[in-house]
Amino acid sequence: MGNNVSKIKETKSTQCFSFEVVMMVHVIADNETTAKTQLDDKGGIVTKREVKLLNTATLYGEDKDK
Repeated sequence: MGNNVSKIKETKSTQCFSFEVVMMVHVIADNETTAKTQLDDKGGIVTKREVKLLNTATLYGEDKDK
């Protein structure tokens, strides 16, 4: 007897990591408005960074190489 079962596509699992990041950023500027614009456009000098892992979730999707 032949096997009539077709193979299901294999999937490759990946994970999604959620982090909370608290940073201290310095911006050198003439006033607060200019500093805010510069921070939004170019960033600043990071002097402190705290990272905390909040959640991890396993995701599934097709393996693109197959």
